[in-house]
Amino acid sequence: MKFFFRIFTILTRKQMFVCTFIIALMVLCAAMEAVGIGLVYPLIKIIGQPDFLQSHAQVAQILGRVGVDSHRRLIFFCSISLLAFYVFKNFVILLEAKIQIRFSMNNQKDYTRRLYAQYMSKPYLYHVNTNPAKLMQNINVGAVVVFTVILVETLSVITNLITILVIWLFLCKMDYVTALGCALVLAPFVFALLNHFRKRIGQSGSIQKAYGEEMNKWVNQGLGSLKETKVMQREGFFASQFDIAFTKYTESNKDYLFVQRLPKSIIELTMVGGILLLIAVKMFLRFDPGSLIANLGVLALAAVRIMPALNNAVTMLNDIKFRMPLFDEIYDDLLAVKKSKSQEDQKANSLAKEPLAFENQIFVKNLSFAYPGQAQKLVLDNVSFKIPKGSFCGIIGPSGAGKTTFVDILMGLLPPSGGTIYVDQKDIFNNISGWLDNIAYVPQSIYLMDASIRENIAFGHAAQDIDDKKIERVLKMADLHDFVQSLPEGLDSNVGDRGAKLSGGQRQRIGIARALYNQPSVLVLDEATSALDNDTERQITDTILKLKGKITIIAIAHRLSTLQECDFKIKFEAGKAQIV
Repeated sequence: MKFFFRIFTILTRKQMFVCTFIIALMVLCAAMEAVGIGLVYPLIKIIGQPDFLQSHAQVAQILGRVGVDSHRRLIFFCSISLLAFYVFKNFVILLEAKIQIRFSMNNQKDYTRRLYAQYMSKPYLYHVNTNPAKLMQNINVGAVVVFTVILVETLSVITNLITILVIWLFLCKMDYVTALGCALVLAPFVFALLNHFRKRIGQSGSIQKAYGEEMNKWVNQGLGSLKETKVMQREGFFASQFDIAFTKYTESNKDYLFVQRLPKSIIELTMVGGILLLIAVKMFLRFDPGSLIANLGVLALAAVRIMPALNNAVTMLNDIKFRMPLFDEIYDDLLAVKKSKSQEDQKANSLAKEPLAFENQIFVKNLSFAYPGQAQKLVLDNVSFKIPKGSFCGIIGPSGAGKTTFVDILMGLLPPSGGTIYVDQKDIFNNISGWLDNIAYVPQSIYLMDASIRENIAFGHAAQDIDDKKIERVLKMADLHDFVQSLPEGLDSNVGDRGAKLSGGQRQRIGIARALYNQPSVLVLDEATSALDNDTERQITDTILKLKGKITIIAIAHRLSTLQECDFKIKFEAGKAQIV
């Protein structure tokens, strides 16, 4: 049962206070449930005693003040009073449900938002080593399962168990022999039921989580490579791989869904059978049948309330167990979210950010790098050189020589294994956020959102914050102005998913315009023209050369023609670098 309470460990002190308040409301609701059942007992007794007022003089005197002076009026008064109590009871129950749902949904929204932000802020190496399908499942499903399913069901289980306990205590007061008999039969049975299916449910949950990720992976890979897939006629491959994962995902639910149906039937059989057996035993012992009417009426009403409560508790405990593999998967991430909520780390980080000015030069000093777990295999080995401000520096060398690795380190995506990079004698890794304010990046393949040209250029800026004057300026700098003006919708023209409605050259120009929008002092080009034909590459290169002398340009290129106009070249080879 340890898993049952684990959900509470990801909640902050404030959230636990709210949970405690909700549980207190649950206790109140459970007590009212028991009282509601208990009040039926005296009503049944009163109905069967026409001389009740005569035999209870004090009660008759009190009720006479409100006009209850006959047995008929007494029954009417008691029925209306019981009805009023049930109305009030259900109002409190609905109020508790509303508070519980609001608490759950607000936390689902907050934790999903923070979980997404946390994954986005993870180091680049984390994303290199983590399948995006897993992160997608954690973001899209994780917080929903944790707060809409596990937390709500945990609170519901507590509610049902409290309700059962309070009703059972009332039954003990009424007939302790019957109550103890029920407990001795039901408690071992429920424990055995939960324990018997625990491993099967846990295994089904693990399979569902694993193949849920697999499904997401094949959806991403199939749709992400749609153009190549259609040309190579490999649609059937991706469809079949998705089908295998989905089949496994579906199979994992079969046992679980069957197990979920068992408790209701077995609990109902046990409860009803127990009541009927009780009647048979008491008749065998020659009890007066008339003496059983009131007790059996209340017992039947209690059974009607206990059966669904017990069934819900067992079903939800099984469901929580089924969902635990996904919860375990993101448990550490949720604890990190809890920490950020408690300490407001994100706010503190944003306040600590300071600008890092670039006035003279970039000094790469004794820079080394090896990927984690590969310390003996240095991608960069004690590399040193300088890049003056305003220069055009070409980065050349064979594949695998460390060119892109150097650029990734320069942009703070990878931490160096040794050495560092100075900007005007300041270590950029002491203020990487301030340094990145100086940098713009144009990769070989530009990622374009399924949005307008304006939104793609002002990448990451809210629509109301976009500066159209800056957009106009960078359109001219990237030689895109005339093209955009020729479009019927101009800047509002949608580029399609990943820029499907644009040519390769147009996508690269939007990438350049995006890079220039924030007015950087350093422009990094990573094979930015290598995927283009010669004419388009020449046009893009001419566009880039217009920026020469205005900003520092660091360009990786395989084609030496792209770097003909650069001020100097740095050649990377076998982990070393030298100016050529």
